[in-house]
Amino acid sequence: MPLKVQLKRTVVLIVSVVAVVVAIFGANLIHSKQKCKEIKVVIESENKNLLVKEYDVQNVVTGVPSEDPQGKPFSRINLKAIERKVLANPLIKSCQAHQDLSGQMTITVQEHTPIARILSSKSPNHTQYDSYLVEDGSMIGLSPHHTERVLLISGAYFVGKKSLKDAQSKSIIELIKFIRDDEFWKSQITQLIVEKDGGVTLIPEFGSHFIELGLAIDLEAKFKKIKILYKEILPVKGWDFYKKISVKYKNQIVCE
Repeated sequence: MPLKVQLKRTVVLIVSVVAVVVAIFGANLIHSKQKCKEIKVVIESENKNLLVKEYDVQNVVTGVPSEDPQGKPFSRINLKAIERKVLANPLIKSCQAHQDLSGQMTITVQEHTPIARILSSKSPNHTQYDSYLVEDGSMIGLSPHHTERVLLISGAYFVGKKSLKDAQSKSIIELIKFIRDDEFWKSQITQLIVEKDGGVTLIPEFGSHFIELGLAIDLEAKFKKIKILYKEILPVKGWDFYKKISVKYKNQIVCE
């Protein structure tokens, strides 16, 4: 390639790079001087009804006049600080705040999806309150807007606990998910009672009996035994014939 042609191409490339850099610098300069004209809240959820409303987020961001970002240049707005304020709501799983050249700030939040509701202790001096439970073991409180229909759980096991993230509670979480993910058991089992040692009792939707599951292990085998009872025995004997059914022992179904 002739030196003159190569030199010409090099010059063109340099000019193009400089033009891009200048454009980016100019856009950033405009961006930094742009003021926040409005705030848009986007809520992402897997729940049938929202646990968090748009105005909940709006109030957190704009509730304190001195901290209201509207009307301020984006160069003076700390988006990460806004995200941290929004995430202080335990019902919210994640938050991202970003700006655009039109002056709009968009705050996108994803709310938690409850898998169960922990019922508070009934002792007269209890300090605990009902709380939703999510898959990672966090207890996120309740929503003031909507009551989610999920599995109820209660018992001495939960007294004093602030989360179920410990190794001992892993089997309880797995049991809740097992019931949630099976349409038959999801419709049949309404509540779990968990004793201090982790032993579980199931409260069904139909019938006056309860089911002693024992520790939340060997779930496939235990629920297979219960299903046999439900499909082959109770329809014949009657749903109220037994008061207690136990599958806690291996290879046994004890009915009383």
